[in-house]
Amino acid sequence: MTDVAGGKTIDVAVFGAGRIGRIHAANLARQPGVRLKYVVDVNREAAASLAALHGAQVADIDGAMGDASIGATVICSSTDTHADLIQQSAAQKKHVFCEKPVDLTLERARACAEAVERAGVVCMIGFQRRFDPTFAALKARIDAGEIGTPEMLIVTSRDPGAPPVEYIKHSGGIFKDMLIHDFDIFRWILDDEAETLHATGSCLTDPAIAEAGDIDSTAVTIRTKSGRLCQI
Repeated sequence: MTDVAGGKTIDVAVFGAGRIGRIHAANLARQPGVRLKYVVDVNREAAASLAALHGAQVADIDGAMGDASIGATVICSSTDTHADLIQQSAAQKKHVFCEKPVDLTLERARACAEAVERAGVVCMIGFQRRFDPTFAALKARIDAGEIGTPEMLIVTSRDPGAPPVEYIKHSGGIFKDMLIHDFDIFRWILDDEAETLHATGSCLTDPAIAEAGDIDSTAVTIRTKSGRLCQI
């Protein structure tokens, strides 16, 4: 496969031409040493529109996965496709960037981790908050000893508005779709793992969210293995 570090261009296939897929495709198109070669989406019109925007080609899953020149896949499709695409990418020795979550079940997420390990490829999940300037600055200050040893972390997390109800129905719920970012951040900031977790939630702002089987407000308390506390 091609190697950016070696001065070559790496060819990439993007799976998913929706909102997040368009963001990643634009970022890839601006990235030196990267060529967006394929856009894959069940909506061929959306795929064609995005491909034309960045000089890429439209392909199906088999065509993109079977092209030996593709060095990496960027998975931005619906959650229920993530695990299959990660495993197919690993089987073809392609590196992976995948939007969260890996899957809605722990078993399939673990199977993906095992497939990636066996293949020896890199797989990065899209927890972008680690790269947000304010979060990164906090982590740097902790690592430098400026703040001291953290004993309690309080995370207040808000979305500017609820996602569409049709999205909520397939998202896996607020814990797997939104709080997954906060679970990642607490582990990263404290460099620790959860030992116990207590969570509750209610639907306080939009009855339509409750009708879709989800909640819109949560309270989570975590005790880490070293005894520290986190509230989200």
